[in-house]
Amino acid sequence: MTNPDEELAALRAENAALRDRLAGLADPASTPDAAAAAPARRGRAWVVPSAALIVIGAILAPVAVVTTWAQREVASTDAFVATFAPLARDRAVQSLVATRTTEAIEDRLDIAALTGTVFDGIGQLDLPPRAKTALSALEAPATAGIQDLISSTVDRFVASDQFATLWDRLLRTGHTQVVASLSGDRDAAVSIGEDGAIGLQLGPVVAEVKELLVDRGLTFAARIPAVDRTIVIATSDAAVRAQTAFALVQVLATWIPWLVVLCIGAGVVMARRRARALALGAIGVALAMLVMLAALGVGRVLAVRELAPELMPRNAARVIYDSVVAFAASAAVAGAVLGVCVALVAWFSGHSASATRLRSGFGTAAGALRAWAETHGISTGRVGDALYRGRVLLRAAVALAAAAIIVLHRPLAPSLIVWTLVGALVVVALLELVERPPERRGTPTSAPGSDDPVRSAT
Repeated sequence: MTNPDEELAALRAENAALRDRLAGLADPASTPDAAAAAPARRGRAWVVPSAALIVIGAILAPVAVVTTWAQREVASTDAFVATFAPLARDRAVQSLVATRTTEAIEDRLDIAALTGTVFDGIGQLDLPPRAKTALSALEAPATAGIQDLISSTVDRFVASDQFATLWDRLLRTGHTQVVASLSGDRDAAVSIGEDGAIGLQLGPVVAEVKELLVDRGLTFAARIPAVDRTIVIATSDAAVRAQTAFALVQVLATWIPWLVVLCIGAGVVMARRRARALALGAIGVALAMLVMLAALGVGRVLAVRELAPELMPRNAARVIYDSVVAFAASAAVAGAVLGVCVALVAWFSGHSASATRLRSGFGTAAGALRAWAETHGISTGRVGDALYRGRVLLRAAVALAAAAIIVLHRPLAPSLIVWTLVGALVVVALLELVERPPERRGTPTSAPGSDDPVRSAT
């Protein structure tokens, strides 16, 4: 057995050496090795490029959302239909389509002239004078009645499931033509004019209404010619520019998100205080997403002002705009929530006094709970020992699993982010409880005459 006096003397010598080293760090000029201050100087030299990369990443985050949204609407038929199919059920859009369809039919079919021809033919029959007078009085109401019948038929059709099915089919079959539109094909069902007007052809809608009118006995509706008319459902100079930037969007949507991650990740790695840098970068992304949401709000006002009332009613313009930007708005909200969550995690893992106190308090509570369990004969045994030895890898695995859930889930929803964070924290807390640190394995912590000189000295 070693001599306790010798061990105590060795400990005192080691403490004195440690105090000398701490004094040297506090006063670099008095340190014999002047190179000890070099790491600090190198760390300060990386502050500017680190901050610049984080700022660039935060600025590019909304760009990543916009390019992903644009690429999604073009490349995915399901996403395109999911964006525009609900419009067929919206009353404002139904009213717009019904009004324009009725106008298109009446422009192609002179109902007053047709009715007049019928009544003129009847008038040429050998009728009593009073009958001819009554017949003349019925011509105008008959014309109005036919017009009302056409209008009501159109209204019922656009409000029916048949119209929704037609709308969905047109969207699906016309999605490839959307790509053609962006490529400059003027024969596409969804066309983009030189002035940025985005229109939908009424021909298929009129054809369906024509069949319904014939089925209801209005045989002259068969004379309705094919309609080649397009109603404007949106207008934007960006639509014209999108034609020339189509290929570029495909590339940007693939690489911009990774560039955002690369810039912020490199900035955090280069920073002197990485946890703080990660928190600031996450807050920057959240702020950028909030700015994007504000821009979408301003764009809504401007779009409605451009569309209404010349092209369509205001309520229809609002509904169409909200449907078009729904994915971008949802992604911006999710990005803001993700930024706040990452900032909280980074703060909790940092070296601030508040974060340190919180971690220490949790560790103390977990230790007290473990001690209570062991005094009552509840222990995780060797499993707890193994969990404690692999605690770093286990926490890294939890973090990677949470990140994978968020990265791979599409579309990204704020609720998914929050519940993923909560689930990860719960798993980490459970791991903390079932682990068995050395002090809970029956090792004495402090006792007179202990064989452990370090614990005896403390």
